[in-house]
Amino acid sequence: MANIAEGFHRKSNRDFMKFLDYSRSSIAETLSHSYVALDQGYIDENELEQIKTQAEIVWKKVNNLITYLNKSVNKSVKKTNKTSRTNINHKTNRTKSDITN
Repeated sequence: MANIAEGFHRKSNRDFMKFLDYSRSSIAETLSHSYVALDQGYIDENELEQIKTQAEIVWKKVNNLITYLNKSVNKSVKKTNKTSRTNINHKTNRTKSDITN
């Protein structure tokens, strides 16, 4: 949760996606600790299954958000590249009189 909150306040979607990826790592870490808790007798199999179910739900939601943000980042990159190409074409189609004016 803290990774998502920290990433949300970053300047770009690309930075936000990095923190969403960190949150996926935290989910994996939580599962790892849950197996240790099972081995040590702190939780039982039923509790482990509940944790795994919740982890899968959160994992999918975070993945869906990353996918959504990735599409929006790619759209803005394509738009920027198209604009850049248009500007280059305008510059290369100038005549000498256009440049001196």
